[in-house]
Amino acid sequence: MAGDVLAYSGGGAVLSGDCHVVPPRNDRSLRNDGGVGRYDCAMTSKRRPVTYTTDAVVVRSSNLGEADRIITLVTPLHGLIRGVAKAARKPGSKLGGHLDLLRLVSVSVRETRTLHGFSQVSTIDGFRGLRDDLDRFSLASYISEMAEKFSVENGTNQPLFRLLTDGLGALEKTENPEMVIHFFEMRLLQLSGFAPELSRCVETGVELEPANHLYSAERGGLVNSESRPVGESALLPASLNTIKLLRFLSRTDVNQAEHMKAGEDEARQISRILRAQIHHVLDRGLRSEAFMDEVRARPGHANGNGNGSRDSQSSSRSERSSSS
Repeated sequence: MAGDVLAYSGGGAVLSGDCHVVPPRNDRSLRNDGGVGRYDCAMTSKRRPVTYTTDAVVVRSSNLGEADRIITLVTPLHGLIRGVAKAARKPGSKLGGHLDLLRLVSVSVRETRTLHGFSQVSTIDGFRGLRDDLDRFSLASYISEMAEKFSVENGTNQPLFRLLTDGLGALEKTENPEMVIHFFEMRLLQLSGFAPELSRCVETGVELEPANHLYSAERGGLVNSESRPVGESALLPASLNTIKLLRFLSRTDVNQAEHMKAGEDEARQISRILRAQIHHVLDRGLRSEAFMDEVRARPGHANGNGNGSRDSQSSSRSERSSSS
């Protein structure tokens, strides 16, 4: 299993050995101020036994035939796992209820050449608060899809798994879910080796003065407003306050991040910058973004203050829709 070990030890990412990470779009990748706190750990490849039990988060579910379901899991030691939950849709199934979206479970996995098999599933944390609030459920769907897209099969994935479970737990209780999302986006970029460059101009290499600048997702960082690259039109505005908030996000933890306050303009700029960088790394958008934006656009939406519409029936319908 050829690749690199992506390790974080405070100062930044180091590449060596065997590993699986998100493949870069080109030879340039910016690795600055890597994982923080509990995410300081190596991401390496590992051979798996034929049968094993693992903790996992359910990030995708779809129907198969009349009674089965295809389940996608993010795990700490075995990367991304796809398998079939036999008879999971039958009444009284011992698997079905435990393998709903956004559940943290313990599951026994039996490897096969195609889709794996699942048995003996138990729920560790059902994140009930996410299901009872449509706003939070839409945001949780977004971070779970990001975790899926940045995961690979057969690779040790402990930092990303911790980030996902921390993110879901924080979203369930926080009064500032938007900043939890931005923390997750920033840390995910750092863990994958694509930390945004926020101190130097990516066009000239010169340290940036405290002022308004521009952001280039293609180059992976800030551009001096006077050094706009010729022919590049997809540059995003980044005010001085936005830059300060992004820098704080890059070095804080989730508990501090959820207490950050941003004005409307800064919040919009942070969202656009981090989304654009993720789109560039993945070379695609995310399906869950449309659902999340639709929920945000509803009349009376709480704009991320944690008091969104508590509609468990709507959340359940959305969960079933996301599963198909």
